Order: sequence, then C-alpha cells, then structure tokens
Amino acid sequence: MKNAARAAGLSSIVFAIAGVCWFALESTPPRLGFEDTDDPALMVGFIREHPEVFVQAGMALIVMALSLTVAVLGVAEVIDPGSSQVGLRSSSAFGLFAAAFFLFGGAIRIGSSGPLLHMAGLRTEWGEGAYLAAQVVSQGVLGGGILALSLWVVGLSVIGLRTKALPTALCALGFVPAFRIVSGTLGPLGLLPDIGIFWPLAMASILGTILWCLLLGVVFLRRGFAATEESGVAPGAASVRT
Repeated sequence: MKNAARAAGLSSIVFAIAGVCWFALESTPPRLGFEDTDDPALMVGFIREHPEVFVQAGMALIVMALSLTVAVLGVAEVIDPGSSQVGLRSSSAFGLFAAAFFLFGGAIRIGSSGPLLHMAGLRTEWGEGAYLAAQVVSQGVLGGGILALSLWVVGLSVIGLRTKALPTALCALGFVPAFRIVSGTLGPLGLLPDIGIFWPLAMASILGTILWCLLLGVVFLRRGFAATEESGVAPGAASVRT
C-alpha cells in the first residue's frame, strides 16, 4: 500500500510539473508577438519560425498522459471510498479519459507541425487549412481532457470529504475545477451570460486544477513515506539480504 501511495504521489507531482510546462508552452505565441492564435496565416508563420514549440508542447502532453494514468490507478488503490466503490470507479474512469485525451492531443501537436509546414511550402492556403484543422481537433480533444480531469478532481474531493480520506482543505480546493465543468458544458450551449471575466476564470481554473494535482501528490508522497517509517523499514532495506 505504501508503494502505491508513493507511486500516486510522485506521478501526480510529475503530472503537475508537465502540466505547468504545457501551459507555459501554449502561451508562447502571444509572448513572442503572435497575439491571435486563431489566425492561421499568423500561426503558420510562428510554426515556421519556432517548430520546436509545438513538439515540446506535445511531449509535455504525453508525459501528462502517462503520469496521470499512474496517478489515477495509484490513488484508486490507496484511497478508501467507504461502503461503495461506484463513486471511486466513476471518478477514476474520468481520470483515465483525461489521460487518453492528453495522449491524443500530444500526438496531434507532435505530428502536425511537419506535414503542416510541408503543405504550406507547396501552397500557403493548404498550410493555413491544415493549421485550422489541427487547431480545431486539438482544442476539442484538450478541452475534453480538461473537463474529464476536472470531473476526476471534483469526484475525489467529494469522496475525500465524505470519508476523510483526504485533507479537508485539499478537498475544498478541489471544488475550484467545478467552475470549469460548468463553463465547459453550459458555455457552448449559450446558457452563460456573455461576460468577459468568464474566459480568464476558465483559464485560471485549468492552472488551478493542475496545481491541485501537485498538492495531491505531496499528500500521497508524505503518506507513503509515513507508512514506511511506521512499519519500521527504511526505504530500500527490504532489498538487502544477509
């Protein structure tokens, strides 16, 4: 159990670090003067000048997908949901869906820049069309990943509050992603007022959700080492034979 707790903690921390890197890489075009990331002509020029950024963002997403998979399975093994497993299994399913979405999004990021630049070299409008297609697909996939991740976090927070399996403060912070769930579902349906503050809040909730995973990792990592100390076995001692 302590090994599962350490694995869950470490993988959650890796996921959070990779998520922050991905978030920073996605904001690279505006920081370099390419303000309108929906302008295909502008972004084809950006990819031509900085092709490594899309590849790096794709690699960050793949690391996020792999580490999140380990984190979800590790947390599900360690946490005690109480009398029912349904809630934990449901939230874990959303976590694995998020990992799959991030993996797909990373593959799109890595695989699209080369063909895009090749088509842009043949005809400019082909390259712009390829960027729009990749952008639409990747935004949909990554949006689905963020939504599924938010559902996993909120689900764990509910279970943690009900069973005291997680610190109360962490569970309270876990409801921040609920804003992303609401905006991600009601916004496209036109059920939210057209207020400019919603977009910055939605972006902040994404970063907040990723940082919540960092705190979750710290909690489980400390729990794993605490379990090792309580058992009276030093890390690595079990492998020593006399």
